[in-house]
Amino acid sequence: MDFEVKSLMRTSPHTEIIAARYADQAGIKFTQYPPDLLVKRYLGKLMSPAEFSGKTILEIGAGCSDYTTVFLSNGCEKYYANDLIPQRLEASRKNDSRYVALPGNFLEVALPEPVDIVFACLTMMFVIPMLDDFIVRIRDSLKPGGVFISMDANYLCPLSIYRRFADRKPNPARLFSPHRYAAAFRSHGFDVESLVPFTAPAPIATGNWLLGTTFWLKVRKK
Repeated sequence: MDFEVKSLMRTSPHTEIIAARYADQAGIKFTQYPPDLLVKRYLGKLMSPAEFSGKTILEIGAGCSDYTTVFLSNGCEKYYANDLIPQRLEASRKNDSRYVALPGNFLEVALPEPVDIVFACLTMMFVIPMLDDFIVRIRDSLKPGGVFISMDANYLCPLSIYRRFADRKPNPARLFSPHRYAAAFRSHGFDVESLVPFTAPAPIATGNWLLGTTFWLKVRKK
């Protein structure tokens, strides 16, 4: 591998697949998606960005995250950026005292404090074989009443299934049911507040599991 990640991760065959997916990206370039469009097309289907004000936020898979700017510009108190691949964090690092990089395997990295929000965008679909371990770590990372938010591919949508198998790179994504995914969080002590399928440029797809290529999940720790 081009990236020195073995010392930062729990060695497992599936984690190796995740690392291999990004092994050819030594010259990572980060291009910021317009934050206003992120809110309008994506995040606004779930919550208001004003809800980040004064909150401590941990993002899993935060390398090259478009949402970092949304969190910081809307007044979060602290933002912890975790990613398995350190170079992906460096490519999108923000010059802000609230930004703290936490490279390494989320299951092992030391967290400075419990947080109000754990966020993951197009990340959890990569860790389905380790889902229970991730949910337990997410639960332990949150303050009582804290929230976990994730956006992932909706594999009840035929187009998303096609995209998964058309991707010829090492692909750790595994087909899974969003409903069983939500149920797994319930079984670990979370209340499910929102489970919403959507396709960003097509408002008609919002709420339709066959048309929505992605979905948001929002759960709250009891």
